Amino acid sequence: MVTLVPHTHWDREWYDPFPVFLTRLVSMMDTLLDLGERGFPHFHLDGQTAMIDDYLAERPERAADVARLVLEGRLSAGPWVTQMDEFLVSGESHVRNLEMGMARAEALGGASKIGYLPDQFGHIGQMPQLLRRAGIERAVVWRGVPATVDRTVFRWESPDGSAVLTEYLAFGYSLGWDVPRLRTPEQLSAGLRDKLARIAPFLAGDRVVITVGSDHAGPDADLPDRLSKAAGLLGDLTVRIGSLDDHARAGPEPQDVPRWRGELRSAARAHLLPNVYSARAHQKRERGRLEALIERYAEPLAALVPGVSWPAERLDRAWTLLLWNGAHDSVCGCSHDQVARDVDARHAEVRSLGEMIVAEALTELGARASAPGVLRLNPSPFERDGVPALGWRVDPERVPSEEVSLTPSVGADGWIEVGHLAFGLFDEPDVGDLYTFCPASDDRAPDPPAEVRIGPGTVEARWDGLDVRIHLRRRAGDDVLRLGGAIENRRPDHRLRLHVRLPEPATGSAAGAPFELVDRPLRSEGSEHEAPSPTWPARHVVLAGGVALFHEGVFEYEVADRELRVTLLRCVGTISRDRLVTRPFAAGPAVPTPEAQMIGRTEFSLGVRAGAHRQSLFRDWERFAMPVLEVPTSGGGPMGTSGTLLEIAGDAELSTVRRRDGLVEVRLWNPRSDRAVEARVGSRPVPLGPAAIETVRLG
Repeated sequence: MVTLVPHTHWDREWYDPFPVFLTRLVSMMDTLLDLGERGFPHFHLDGQTAMIDDYLAERPERAADVARLVLEGRLSAGPWVTQMDEFLVSGESHVRNLEMGMARAEALGGASKIGYLPDQFGHIGQMPQLLRRAGIERAVVWRGVPATVDRTVFRWESPDGSAVLTEYLAFGYSLGWDVPRLRTPEQLSAGLRDKLARIAPFLAGDRVVITVGSDHAGPDADLPDRLSKAAGLLGDLTVRIGSLDDHARAGPEPQDVPRWRGELRSAARAHLLPNVYSARAHQKRERGRLEALIERYAEPLAALVPGVSWPAERLDRAWTLLLWNGAHDSVCGCSHDQVARDVDARHAEVRSLGEMIVAEALTELGARASAPGVLRLNPSPFERDGVPALGWRVDPERVPSEEVSLTPSVGADGWIEVGHLAFGLFDEPDVGDLYTFCPASDDRAPDPPAEVRIGPGTVEARWDGLDVRIHLRRRAGDDVLRLGGAIENRRPDHRLRLHVRLPEPATGSAAGAPFELVDRPLRSEGSEHEAPSPTWPARHVVLAGGVALFHEGVFEYEVADRELRVTLLRCVGTISRDRLVTRPFAAGPAVPTPEAQMIGRTEFSLGVRAGAHRQSLFRDWERFAMPVLEVPTSGGGPMGTSGTLLEIAGDAELSTVRRRDGLVEVRLWNPRSDRAVEARVGSRPVPLGPAAIETVRLG
């Protein structure tokens, strides 16, 4: 049984800005709906409801047509809002992407129950658990699948044991890109047999899916008629046009399929494009800061502070903007310069919305405090600086944090030493593109600064056309060294990294990812499609050789030669190049991106801790990246000078607190994959198995 799935892969924005793609989308959808009205059997809309809503914003009069075709199964809807990069957004962003996408699809007539993930640059280990928690038992993937998975179907497991039966598009989502060119019955039958012969070594059963389409493609209008005419040439081969859901329901699950547990970050059969995580680095930082603003400040305060009404409209708008920006060609930074400007504009609106909600809630909380002074708000579920967990405290006046005096020095090897830590700054040419780093030559060593100046708590480093200034801080009682600073860049095509010396050898790393602390080797799996990559993405934290590094968002790191190396800035001037030493194929169009050369000022903020342990990583990160907020209050309210808005205790990590359907909802996750942990929300015990994600609803 062969199921042909007509489809398109639709980027809201990429090598052209959104308005350009929107014009093409409207034209494509107009044609598609007219075909659907005439009986076209099915078209897959890339698993995204954003496509539908973008279209209906321009053609509201066609809403009933879309809903009818979705209800009849002629159009797929959801389950996502957008196809987001899985490593560059928070776990909560994934939850909302599914939640909002499925709700919209159901309102249209029914959500697809396939976790369709066709073009992400790798997949997070917790995706199977997220899908299962949303009621989805099957997935479809392409990139990232390792060589050990050698079948078109495998069982993909999260570290908690949740599993989804996964269709592997071994040859990508465009295997049937040329089907519209196969015009005669003979051409079509021969072309389909050729594709089946290509897939045959990977088959896990007698059912095959062939996706018919490619990027920004429209429907192959007369495919049903041509297929009917070719039927006599197909012999005993049954070929039909249908949906991915149809394919999944067509027969029993294949048995004895490969199993894979955890994230998918291999370039065994497709390039993974690993260096998008350092493209336009300022956007990665801002995305992380905004997710923290919405998830850990705005939503919890709006949900828990008495007298505050839930700002549904503003939060829905903020999440919509974050989901649009999370689309893989937007959040990855591998797009047209105008797209990058649009991402920045959406970020600015999210920040405005989030800060407004926080300010209003803190004003209300301050008005309810009994004494005047300075109210401090602790966003963490553990006590900080004398402020109760997820609570407040009013002091008569501002309590300044005590700073430790730091005097860096330059060692004999030129590295900068601060206490037990040593670090260096190194710059090197990058002849790659927005997807992939490429060195100028194999034997070219990175350049140390031409000049280093140190002062009380400061380091200045200079190269020709590049200046870096770092302010060093450490709070009393805190073991995290904070490195905040700015880069002034005046030249193109290079990569600047911070190297931190490791006191002990490291054979791998433990890095933050959505709802996970994942163990990784030194290099990913490569192939003729892409060289093995020593660089990885980390969300907030990475630990190697006893040293932890903290970041406000997602960053790119490498562990090598007893060093932890973190990319501060990568400067390149094109979306893609046709051929690189590290990637012998193009990954996109050669569209110039002069603004991705990052000329000008880029600020950064990092934390480094020696003697770090897995168990304390995320609490250390919260102290580093999530400040205790302060606002003046006049007092006179009924709530006292100190208290907790919601008691959350135990070893679980907090994702967010929000209101949903009139109830308070709390999401927790267990960062330990080797053992269960106990947590408590209010008076309710919350046991979490290894690597489990749990949602608690309070009346």
